[in-house]
Amino acid sequence: MGKQLTYLSLSATNEERFQALLTATSDVVYSMNPDWTILTEPDGHGAKDASPGWQSMHVYEEDLELVQHAIKNAIAASSIFQLEHRVKRTDGSVGWTFSRAVPIFGDNGEVKEWFGVESDITERKLAEQRLAASKEVLEQQKRTYETITAGTPDLMYVFDLQYRFTYANAALLQMWGKTWDEAIGKNLLENGYEPWHADMHEREIDSIIATGNPVRGEVAFPHATLGRRLYDYILNPVFNESGEVVAVSGTTRDVTERDQWQQQLTQSAERLQTMNEEFAAINEELTVSNDQLKAANERLSKANADLISAQKTIEEGKLALRLAVEAANFGTWYINSVTREFIADARLKELFGYYPDETLSIEQAIAQITIEYRDFISDKFENAIYNNGDYDVCYPVIGLHDNKLRWLRAIGNLTADPSGTFSAFTGVVMDITEQKMEEIRKNDFMGVVSHELKTPLTSLSAYLQLLESRSKQSPDEIIHRALSQSVKQTKRMTDMINGFLDLSRLESAKIHVNSSKFDIGALIEDSREEALMLYGTHKFIFDPVESHMVNGDRGKLGQVISNLIGNAVKYSKPGSVILVSCIGAGEQVRVSVRDEGMGMRKEELSKIFGRFYRAEGNKLISGFGIGLYVCSEIIKLHGGEIWAESNLGKGSLLTFALPRQ
Repeated sequence: MGKQLTYLSLSATNEERFQALLTATSDVVYSMNPDWTILTEPDGHGAKDASPGWQSMHVYEEDLELVQHAIKNAIAASSIFQLEHRVKRTDGSVGWTFSRAVPIFGDNGEVKEWFGVESDITERKLAEQRLAASKEVLEQQKRTYETITAGTPDLMYVFDLQYRFTYANAALLQMWGKTWDEAIGKNLLENGYEPWHADMHEREIDSIIATGNPVRGEVAFPHATLGRRLYDYILNPVFNESGEVVAVSGTTRDVTERDQWQQQLTQSAERLQTMNEEFAAINEELTVSNDQLKAANERLSKANADLISAQKTIEEGKLALRLAVEAANFGTWYINSVTREFIADARLKELFGYYPDETLSIEQAIAQITIEYRDFISDKFENAIYNNGDYDVCYPVIGLHDNKLRWLRAIGNLTADPSGTFSAFTGVVMDITEQKMEEIRKNDFMGVVSHELKTPLTSLSAYLQLLESRSKQSPDEIIHRALSQSVKQTKRMTDMINGFLDLSRLESAKIHVNSSKFDIGALIEDSREEALMLYGTHKFIFDPVESHMVNGDRGKLGQVISNLIGNAVKYSKPGSVILVSCIGAGEQVRVSVRDEGMGMRKEELSKIFGRFYRAEGNKLISGFGIGLYVCSEIIKLHGGEIWAESNLGKGSLLTFALPRQ
């Protein structure tokens, strides 16, 4: 489009077309004088709204130097200007734009004007930021759990509703003698629990799911290094915002020593009773009184020692938590639910752009949150204080004094005061700006590079296909084979670039599905012709291929089928058979691709549809591990499912299912 605009004629005929283009497009079309000092918005009949001071009026202050540098380079090279940067919107908020302008040359070869298009990409940027924030949540949760629980000897864990462990602290993993990867995602039996023990906990989890009430008990089972131990445990429900149980958390404490002490105490009491009975004949009243006094003193001394030990443990826990917060560079706060007194430490003030000695109120802190997040965070905050709602949120702030944009994550907890008159809302704030910006830059780079590679590759593919068509008239078989192979390799490179573009669109939530009803059997017939043309090294059997109507994006589903066939070719030997089928199964249509390749281990089957995952032993085979991930996401967007079946050394079967119309 840029080249077309560069050579756009100002003839009377094309003026009408240009006017129609300006009316139809949602982008902003503009022109610049040669040195970029005056911005003009043409309307098809001439200029309007000439703006000499456009840079200071429209460009966000922190990006002004970046924009000026790009303009300088474009003027110096008389080349295309292209840049993404922030702008100041008319409502005072900050937005994002993608601007591209081309030089228009006069008869003397000098630039006489710049003509460009500006697109609003604010929503895409915000979507990318939200996606990056959601990915950070799970990893940050895990680090927070490990920081808090690393120093406790108690066993702490979380079950999902299928009795699988989704979290286990270091003490529990040590007791099992297992690593995190060996234990997480496994059920009780798989982690070494005896059948009776596993059944007991599964019944307790079912009871918690049904009633929402916690369960407490004692149980004895073997430790990996200490032998058989006695444990006291409590299982608690974890609710979602709708009040439904979504997980079960547990804490288990080793009480073996306490039990042994109780047994010893019982034995001592029995021995003491025997002594009392022996002395009763001499002086029953005196002996009994003295023995009772002695026993009472011993219990009091022991209780006092236990109290001192418990106090020491509490103080050590407080110190460990404070050191952990300081080491992580978190900001902390305290809020009285009744008086709304807000106490913030120096680090929290710094994150909001305040000086350490300045007073910071709740209202002032919320005011620094960008306007698009302000109401949402305010509602979450009020709900957490007065309804004990969940408070684990991410949001951007603009520093008061430094005017710096930061992304923050805040986690809070409401605790009732022992007096019962108020509750304390406390929590931490952490700076996650670097992680979010890195994710944004990575996705932008992947999308831009793939897009820029696709344009010349499309032209190259067209030329090669034209040459291949004309080479059929030539008797030179070598030229014909060389062009045929070039077309195939160009197709593979195009598929690889499309995969990167789809990945970038998926992560920025920009991929669209254009659905229509069509016969998927006919689509597979098209794929058969493409496979026979591209992969002459393998034998293909397309049977059975039944005719079924589905509702979906024909192009994207064709991409899935081509990807599965290409994947089968890649991982199987030349000359082997690849079987493609399409059958009805109840309310579904199932499409399968089976190969006779190297196969996979059972534990890899659940991972192959993950982003960038490549099976072990396949490192010498080209690829980036995104093809099956893109296939999986496309099928999910169609309301379907995809899975793999395989045995190592015996080939693989990949199947996807879609609703039948």
